[in-house]
Amino acid sequence: MALITYLTRIQFDFGALNLLDAELKLLGIRRPLIVTDKGVVSAGLWARVKDQLPGNMPITMYDGTPENPTEAAMRDALEIYKDEGCDGIIAIGGGSPMDLAKAVALMATHPGTSLHPYSFV
Repeated sequence: MALITYLTRIQFDFGALNLLDAELKLLGIRRPLIVTDKGVVSAGLWARVKDQLPGNMPITMYDGTPENPTEAAMRDALEIYKDEGCDGIIAIGGGSPMDLAKAVALMATHPGTSLHPYSFV
């Protein structure tokens, strides 16, 4: 399996989805927020991911990711993350869900609800 370890671990390869449960355990994630978009769900990709999650794992989903993620979408997803007591994020899809997931992860671990203080990055 191809593995990149920098600040985060990235598993990528054919069949890497089979490692999802092990990665969640490694990170101690028991209540993930799924960040995706409606196209991924309708294409059946979410179902393939869901099949790899433990059957007893509580699942919370945000599938309202716009084509170009907005701060409003980040706040919506962040509110769900906090309200549902999520402790990690699984992003499924292309660049937009990935970008939104990164913004939610940042704000879930930092004070405030605005990305403005981080806009220099």
